[in-house]
Amino acid sequence: MNTQNVVWQTEIMSNKIEILNNFSGNSIGDHTWKGDTLIYTLSQEPIVDVDYEMHDYNLHFIFGLRNISSQILSINININTAKSIPVPEIIYSSHTSNSITQAISSAVTKVKGGYTFKVVLQPKSDSYFSNTMWNSLEYLSQQFTNIAHQHNLTIINYGTSYNGHPLRAYQLFQSRKSNLPLIYFSSGSHPAEGDTIACQAIMEHLVNSDCYLTNKADVVIIPILNPDGFQEGNNGCNSNGINFFWDFQKDNEILCPEAHFLWELFKINPPNLYIDFHAYSIQGSNKIFGPYIKPTILHSGSNTKNLANKLANALETIPNSKSQLMLSPSSLPFKLTREFNTITFAKYHLHQNMGVNGMKETSILVARKILDTISHGDFTNQILKPYGKSSRSILDYVTQLLFMQRYYLPKKIKYLIRTILS
Repeated sequence: MNTQNVVWQTEIMSNKIEILNNFSGNSIGDHTWKGDTLIYTLSQEPIVDVDYEMHDYNLHFIFGLRNISSQILSINININTAKSIPVPEIIYSSHTSNSITQAISSAVTKVKGGYTFKVVLQPKSDSYFSNTMWNSLEYLSQQFTNIAHQHNLTIINYGTSYNGHPLRAYQLFQSRKSNLPLIYFSSGSHPAEGDTIACQAIMEHLVNSDCYLTNKADVVIIPILNPDGFQEGNNGCNSNGINFFWDFQKDNEILCPEAHFLWELFKINPPNLYIDFHAYSIQGSNKIFGPYIKPTILHSGSNTKNLANKLANALETIPNSKSQLMLSPSSLPFKLTREFNTITFAKYHLHQNMGVNGMKETSILVARKILDTISHGDFTNQILKPYGKSSRSILDYVTQLLFMQRYYLPKKIKYLIRTILS
């Protein structure tokens, strides 16, 4: 196609297709037309640089197109990326921005500087596209509110986000039973990952009248940890650019109220167990679902150490899953274990290649493994002072301190070398 034809085709397409960007969750950078190809860049948010590690979440897009013509239009989408990132295996589409979970048939092809795929737009209609399973804040809030009202669950408004959204937890018991452990399930700190599917599936499963699992523990579910991120279409950060999973700024009420108020909730009722769901999206089949676990040396007391091992072993029996080691001292899971002696499994990574039903089934299986295993555990005096009766022994304190020093040393050396070379 010569230059004149490209200009002509560009003008035709730009007059037939309207770019939609005024919707909750919109997440895409600049765009240009070139013939019948719409070229996008990815939106960018701050890279996490903490604990001598860097975490880059600039991977995802959500955009909308309106076909204002009376014809079916087929166009190419090019996603230009500033760096080498995985090429998604699946692109999702919907006619509403509330829920984008239906895979399209078009193949995704790697090209110089990014990747490309074809989309088909029906006449006089809106279409939304994403490389991640997406559910909007409004849609999710309504889903969880409906479940809570239908089953008379207690809704805990434990704080307010930076942009004024309520921070909500759903309590699946009427009053705290001291003979049972307290378990928190959470999701939605990284909005683009679609992991709220897990919390919704677990919640719907546990509130069933024939489900025996709620007799084993008191359960609280926090499905949307980062509501502002959902509204703004962020990959991993809150509205102030803080990725508070990795950099859990519990004392920063002004810029990171989501972390601050969550910590205040935990201080009132510290969890015995905490499971936080995340999900692989465009990383492909080289990533295997499963839990992040920590060395048992970081727990205090033999009972807690033994139970942490039993729970990890139980999760590792889930077919085709794979566990990974994670410390990340600035993260919420580490701080929970350090402060309360909580047994944490965060992240528990699902994989969007499972599809919606596969993610639901796997998350319910995770909950069942956890709740069935705790029947054989002893939670007596697990929670550390000043939040409970137990205290950390000198031996535990010294061994944990030495372990962390050994952990930090190679990280510091690697970080120093990277800094010098850059």
